[in-house]
Amino acid sequence: MLEVGPAYLSDTAATDVLALLCEEIGDDLENGLAAHRYALSGDRRALYGTVL
Repeated sequence: MLEVGPAYLSDTAATDVLALLCEEIGDDLENGLAAHRYALSGDRRALYGTVL
């Protein structure tokens, strides 16, 4: 997720880029954003409620 939505992008800015990836791989945007937040923080709480 960080290769597609680099760390300097906020969730709002990363949404445009991650939406395309999530659509292509058939995943929900919320899961993509959660994975992005987890990759940035390493905090597993970012993944709460997602299925990866």
